[in-house]
Amino acid sequence: MVKLAYLADRKSLLRRGIPILGGQYFSMRKGPSISELMDFVKAQNAPGWRELISPRVGHDLKLKDHPMFDLLSERELEILDSVVEEHASQTTEELVRWCHEECPEVERVLPFARKRISIESILSKSHVNPDTATKVVSELESLEKLDALLS
Repeated sequence: MVKLAYLADRKSLLRRGIPILGGQYFSMRKGPSISELMDFVKAQNAPGWRELISPRVGHDLKLKDHPMFDLLSERELEILDSVVEEHASQTTEELVRWCHEECPEVERVLPFARKRISIESILSKSHVNPDTATKVVSELESLEKLDALLS
């Protein structure tokens, strides 16, 4: 789930210049992750969590019911659907291998270690025009500042 969320954010960044979830991205031994999503999954105490998501078995989570997608745009849903369609049949190990082979920004790290993946790295290693990458990063930084002010 966490790797698929990372891949959806990555695809959204490359297509639209903005992630779906956002957050801090990290390379970990088992592939890329979004720190805030990992914290959320570990806590399992968000409103509605127990009604929607079954208890974790190992690293697996299962939906008990269909989630609501009211806050997602049509383009975000298309990106999420395409990532699920492409990767949902892969085992965890296959997905880890795929991420290390196909996402040049994802680095191999030692067990229990992590290394930050910057937006700049995602864009530059995916051969996004440097001027476009600078503009995307600047706009995302502005959105983060606005979010901090409104929080």
